[in-house]
Amino acid sequence: MKLLEKLLVGVEFGPTAPEVLDTAVFVAKHFSSEVILLHVVPGVSERYSDAIAMIRTDVEMELQEAVERVRAGGIDNIQTVVDFGIPYDLILQHANQKDVNAIILGAREKSQNALGTTAAEVRRGATKPVWLVKPGSSLPVKSVLCPVDFSEASGRAMRNVIHVARCFDANLAVLTVAPCSSSAHDMEKIAAEARRAGVEPESVLMDHYARDFDLHGVRWTKFIRKGKPHEEILKVVDEIKADLLVMGSAGRKGLARMLMGGLARKLASEMPCSIVTVRSEHAFRPRVEPQGGDLDEFFKQGHELLALGFPEEAGRQFRQCLAKDKKFVPAWEGLAAVSQRLGRDDEARQYLDRAEQAAQEQYHKQVEADVREQHFLFRSMFGAKDKE
Repeated sequence: MKLLEKLLVGVEFGPTAPEVLDTAVFVAKHFSSEVILLHVVPGVSERYSDAIAMIRTDVEMELQEAVERVRAGGIDNIQTVVDFGIPYDLILQHANQKDVNAIILGAREKSQNALGTTAAEVRRGATKPVWLVKPGSSLPVKSVLCPVDFSEASGRAMRNVIHVARCFDANLAVLTVAPCSSSAHDMEKIAAEARRAGVEPESVLMDHYARDFDLHGVRWTKFIRKGKPHEEILKVVDEIKADLLVMGSAGRKGLARMLMGGLARKLASEMPCSIVTVRSEHAFRPRVEPQGGDLDEFFKQGHELLALGFPEEAGRQFRQCLAKDKKFVPAWEGLAAVSQRLGRDDEARQYLDRAEQAAQEQYHKQVEADVREQHFLFRSMFGAKDKE
C-alpha cells in the first residue's frame, strides 16, 4: 500500500538541482513513489514552433542527466515533462492534473530575496503539500520540527509530520509558542482550568491536543516557549539541529491565516533547513483497492492501515469484515486496537467484550458439533452412523 504515490519535482538546471533531486530520491525510496521531473521553459511564445521544438530537444537532453541521477539513487519509476509558459502556473497545473501527493522544489539561499518567485508562488497557490529544499539542507532527515497553534492548519501538518517521522525514523519535536490561540479547537475551558490550577496552559493544551493523533512508533518531544513565534521556531530549529520543518499553511482569509499562513511565509524565507508546508490536501493518502469483498482481504488491509498509522481507515476495513460475519473475532479485536490508538479506552473494552463473546459462541458451537459427532447418545438419537 503506497502512501506517497506520486512526487512532482520542479527541475531547474542550476547549482541547487542536485540537492532537489537527492531529496526526491530520499523520499521516493522510503515510499516507493513515482517521480515526475518537470522543467518549465519560460518566455517562449507558441508562435515560434520551430524554436520550441529545438529548445525542447535541448531541454530533454539536459533533463536526461536528472533522470540518470534519480535512477542511480535506486528509483526506476520516473517520468519527464517539458512545458512552456509561466513556471509556477504550470507546476500547479501539472500537480493537479497528475494528482500528485506532494511537490518538491528548490528554494534560494537564505541571504537572497525571499524564496524566489516560482517557489513563493507555488507555496502560496498549491493545495498540495510543498517541500522546499533549502541549499545546504542535510539528508537523511533525522530531526523534524512541527510548530502548532492548535488550529486546523496545524492539525493537518501534525497528521503529515507523524508519518514523516515514523517512516524516516526521525525524532519529532512539537512546538507551541505562548500565548497562542486555543479557540480553534474549543479548548478555552481546558486552558482556563489549567490557569486556575497554576499549570502552564500551553503544556496542558499540548497534551490534550496530542491525544487526537496516532503517535505510535514515533519518538516525540513537546516544546513550550514564550515569545514571538518565528523567533522561537528558529531557536528550536537550531537547538535540535532540525533537518526539516513541517507546518500548516492556512487559506487566504480569516484568523487561521493570521496564525499560520503569515508565519509560514516568514519562515519559508528565513528557515535554514528545508520546509514542508501543508495547506488543504494531505500528502499521505492510502489507497485501498477493492478486492471483491473478500473478508480476509478486508482484514489484511485493516491490519496494514493500522500499522501505517491510519486508525480511522483501518476501522472502516474491520467493519467491512463484521458486515460479512458478526462473529469474526479478529475484526472485533482490530476495532479494539483502533479505539486504543485513538485514546478511546472504554470503547476498546466494549469491542474486546464483543470479541470474547463471539469467541465463546464459536467455542460452544464447536463443542456441540464435536459432541454430536462423537457421543453415542447423539449418534443414536439423531441417526448418525458409525464411521467404518
